[in-house]
Amino acid sequence: MSLHITKSPSAGELSNFLETMNNQPKHHIGFCGENSSEIYDTLVNDFSDLPFEDSFVVAYKEDAIVGAVGLDVDLPRGVADVWGPFIHEEEMGLAVELWNQLIRNVPKEVSKFSFFMNKENTFVKQFAIDREGIERGSDLVLQRTRESFSKQEVQVEPYTNPYCDSFSDLHNQLFPNTYFDAQTIQNRLDDDNQLIVVTENESTIQGYVYFEASPKHSEGTIEYVGVAETFRKKGVGKRLINCALNELFSYESIDEITICVEANHQAAIALYQSVGFEVKYQLQSYRVVLDS
Repeated sequence: MSLHITKSPSAGELSNFLETMNNQPKHHIGFCGENSSEIYDTLVNDFSDLPFEDSFVVAYKEDAIVGAVGLDVDLPRGVADVWGPFIHEEEMGLAVELWNQLIRNVPKEVSKFSFFMNKENTFVKQFAIDREGIERGSDLVLQRTRESFSKQEVQVEPYTNPYCDSFSDLHNQLFPNTYFDAQTIQNRLDDDNQLIVVTENESTIQGYVYFEASPKHSEGTIEYVGVAETFRKKGVGKRLINCALNELFSYESIDEITICVEANHQAAIALYQSVGFEVKYQLQSYRVVLDS
């Protein structure tokens, strides 16, 4: 059968292929979703600072997709999250060919490429290592399902402007160089993306939780939980997480809530497990830097 490589795949067809691949641990990539409608929504509405035709390269054999790799590019930061390479038969030669074609037209200011693969995805791990990728740690994805959930009464406060400086200082202290800085979180707030705080006084917070609901895709994510050092081990974190669970499971369509945490952060893992979270899978992170 003949092999054909294109930069202009159908977003719908690509979404179906990525769903099939990303539900297998040996192909799973942490950046990519596991539901075709969610993946399609991301590709069409919220993917990369580059045009879609410059963000993905796909290989076909006859009429079937057999390989794909994409870049979710953040131009201001000069970084890209790598979706893949997803190679059906795990042919390293095809992965390299797709990669070389994809990065050929990437702007020169983009030099850092992040890989985030399932621990069982040894193919992509080797691909990153072959490109002199440096390991940057390991994370656990924990999940909490609606099954056996019961609402907990907790005392928290909605985020309001008087807490802006206190939240910004705490978030940027706890999560420097993270994917959402304090300003980004504040800009994302709406009915589905919420920031809840436990307060110390009229302008200062003890801790916060930021979470996002995606009722269309039957899921929610707790993105950040942060507690000031002087208020730790006093139940603040558990109150915040329970509040997030209450709010997210108030959506009838949401059946699963996930949170990502560093694999060596035992205190945080124990906290999440104490409110019913269980390990879903483990992810490994690699960073590839290309010379301009």
